[in-house]
Amino acid sequence: MTRRWEPGTYDREAIREVYTEVRRGMQVERVRYRKIPHVGELIAWVDRKAYRVVAVEEREQANWHEQTMRAWEQAGSPDPCTWEGRERAVRLRPANDPAAKGRGYGLYPWATNDRWWPLREQYPVCCDCKLIWPCPCDEQTTEARAAMREFNRLAGIMPGCCWACGEPVTGRHHSIVFDGDNLLMPGAGPAVFHTSHSRKAKQGTCRSQAEDYEQQWVSADPDCRAVRLRCSGMLYRHIGASECTHGDTCPGAEASHSNYAHCTTASYSGWTPEGGAVEQPRPVSNCGTRGCRGPKAPAAVQSLRDVPREPKERP
Repeated sequence: MTRRWEPGTYDREAIREVYTEVRRGMQVERVRYRKIPHVGELIAWVDRKAYRVVAVEEREQANWHEQTMRAWEQAGSPDPCTWEGRERAVRLRPANDPAAKGRGYGLYPWATNDRWWPLREQYPVCCDCKLIWPCPCDEQTTEARAAMREFNRLAGIMPGCCWACGEPVTGRHHSIVFDGDNLLMPGAGPAVFHTSHSRKAKQGTCRSQAEDYEQQWVSADPDCRAVRLRCSGMLYRHIGASECTHGDTCPGAEASHSNYAHCTTASYSGWTPEGGAVEQPRPVSNCGTRGCRGPKAPAAVQSLRDVPREPKERP
């Protein structure tokens, strides 16, 4: 997920304003962030460029956005001319071009302020892309450094070690080997991962990284490779055994399933439009436990009266 951009150095005091409100019969000063810039103010826009505010104009209610109208109705439909959340149009001019005509942008004070920030007269600008710092050049450099650290980590993994934690994989560890080309380091040997927590491992994410690698590994050749660590079925726990609702297509009880439950527990996946509960698939078999929700075996004898009695021999 991309992090929301904001200038590294902006005037945090200029964006704050002090207002007075009455609480319990007393006037209290409070601080809030401005949603509308002042005319003549130097600001940073969301496109990472510096502008000078030329004018701030009101917008007619007929031209408001649908979300603004919804926010206005939720606020109780106050006077649209004095409502603090009403839309405004701001005309901006590039800071380095005073002769420019300027361009209009919309402001929505009812929402969060994530489109402009006040700047001081001196602000950092990248000498390559001419954008306000932090710029895409800095972000690309950070991403390149992170990729280089990951490459050095993978290059230092010895044969027979886990490609998640870098620790050796012994015969006492639960592990999995993915044959074929190594997708993490082309030219290296087959990738091997711990599938359970190792005492020697520095982190307990070997299983999750193995599942992510398996998804890429299967996608590279879906006709000849199958998933072994994940199953979308529901695993039921019987007495002495486990059973998946996918039957023979399940990789096994050791695989990570979408849901787990005991055979005597009723499980639901959601609700119908009418308000009824949608039950999860029931177990395929019945283990004989009292309350097991699997299909019951047909009774061979309906009642004790149907059992034939043997004649008693007299002494």
